[in-house]
Amino acid sequence: MTNKQSVGYHSIIAAVTPNTSHQPAAIRAANVAGKLHSEVTLAHVISAAPDTQALTDVIKELIDSHSEITGIKSIQGNSLEIITLVDEMSGDLIVLDDLSFTTLAPSLMESRQKACDHGDCDALLIHADNHSAESPPADYKHIVVAADLNEQGLMTIYKAVRMARRYQARLTLLNVVAQFDSEKEDDKIKAKQLRLRGLEAFTAVIEGIEVEKEVRVTAQTVDQAVCEFSTEHDADLIVMGSHKFKGLCVLLGEKAQQVIKASSCDVLIVHE
Repeated sequence: MTNKQSVGYHSIIAAVTPNTSHQPAAIRAANVAGKLHSEVTLAHVISAAPDTQALTDVIKELIDSHSEITGIKSIQGNSLEIITLVDEMSGDLIVLDDLSFTTLAPSLMESRQKACDHGDCDALLIHADNHSAESPPADYKHIVVAADLNEQGLMTIYKAVRMARRYQARLTLLNVVAQFDSEKEDDKIKAKQLRLRGLEAFTAVIEGIEVEKEVRVTAQTVDQAVCEFSTEHDADLIVMGSHKFKGLCVLLGEKAQQVIKASSCDVLIVHE
């Protein structure tokens, strides 16, 4: 049975984006840590090119201005060395922006067997273009969780519930009946009612927060439906589960990658 006590994050790792003064992942990590009463360590992989003074100054300013950031760990090598740092610090959540992920993804794919054999951390991806120095990551207002209605999906739902409670955010539990090929309205209604009963059963064990329930019966794929719903309803965080991958490789799941590419908000992928 899923352990409800295991849904928090205690050691959050924020990946430093190389050679840029724009560090939304670190700021978001500090924001999450402040809500969850946890700590952030910056993980900095130093490549062959030396850091610019500007980046060094930004890292110092981040540590000085965010009490949740308690230190920095650095390592020389390629982008995959971030995994070594995550394991050394027993990280249970890694936060990185899409610029870092774009650099990291090819190496993850190439070394998937070795790279994926590490800790069970979750991954929170931030879209860097959504933020700037004048508009840093703000508190989440609407969280959409797209989870399977099974035992594994419970962990994803519990983590979304915890985030919503801490942020006092609106929470929607979304279930998608994907690639539905019947044009009959009665078939769609029956499919929706069946899933709604499942959602009711899942949310019956959740206390202290209102959970909105939504079922989409659609010819679309799951990722398309999730992104469309999230855009229509101004979600600023999508939470999804991954039981095939763990660690940073949770970002390599087909649905996860499609949602990351198509969404305009942050995406949290939970290892189930």
